[in-house]
Amino acid sequence: MKVTLSIAMSSVAAIAAVLLAGSTLAYAQARGQAAAPPAARAYTPARLADGQPEISHGIWNRRGVGGLDQGALEAQDHRPPNPLDPTPANPLSVSSRSDGLDNVDRGFLEQFSERLNAQPQGQRGNQARERQLMGIAEPGRILPWKPEADAARKAFLLKTNPAAGIKYVEMDARCAMPGLFFGNGPFQFLQTDKQLTILSEYQHFTRTINLDARPHLSKSIKLFMGDSVGYWEGNTLVVDTTNFNGVTAYSREIPYLTDALHTVERFTLVNANRVDYEVMIDDPNQFTRPWKVTGQYNHAADLPEILEYACAEGTQTLRNIFGDLPSK
Repeated sequence: MKVTLSIAMSSVAAIAAVLLAGSTLAYAQARGQAAAPPAARAYTPARLADGQPEISHGIWNRRGVGGLDQGALEAQDHRPPNPLDPTPANPLSVSSRSDGLDNVDRGFLEQFSERLNAQPQGQRGNQARERQLMGIAEPGRILPWKPEADAARKAFLLKTNPAAGIKYVEMDARCAMPGLFFGNGPFQFLQTDKQLTILSEYQHFTRTINLDARPHLSKSIKLFMGDSVGYWEGNTLVVDTTNFNGVTAYSREIPYLTDALHTVERFTLVNANRVDYEVMIDDPNQFTRPWKVTGQYNHAADLPEILEYACAEGTQTLRNIFGDLPSK
């Protein structure tokens, strides 16, 4: 008898809960309030034969990495006075020339805003909020510099305008390889069960990420792009990179990182058209602790392929900086 009564009471309580939920929804709709949206389903990507998630084919652009966002002090008064801007001593600075960097280093926020504003209102979604979350993921967007390393960086920048030598010429101006951080694409991903290859239109570099559980190379081997090994955690590709050669730059304001650099990247497949990106930058010679940058890869449906990128052919930048070559 007690068991039967208990079951009956439980049934009554369940029915009452359903009725209450229905009346609450009806009341919210009557008051013009939107009901809470259902929880978003986790994205299920296509998979390779071995079961690992597959990054969508096609061309991708990156936002949030490749330069200091305007909120970072390194991009404002924290850097030396006018290290990269025109001066009477260098009126042909590549920073201001139309054939130099005038149309390149405007900060990713400005570039992202232009693309965002060009989209129809209904397609923008929460991109404005996502844009705010991109860039240097540090309090105040202030990097944890070691004082002596920051001083050396500032001294280096002061020799860039006018350039005291070829190593002080801005990387874009001398068509240098960009490393992991320069350039927002376009990129193309080529994926097999053992490797992910990233092709870049900018400077046409190729980056290989090994997915076959191999160890890193010997510490004696130094590479411009470093040695990258990756593995999957659910829909996130985690990439550990070491063995840098000490000439990779993060941005124009951070013109070099040392060969102690170690990065950990996380590529998270959100849907077929978006990959969230995070990179942890650890250079103990430069910084007191690791720091992070967040960004996003977006599928470029309007770009069918990577095009030719010609940087060095016909460039006048070095001649504008150093003058004509000696005749003899």
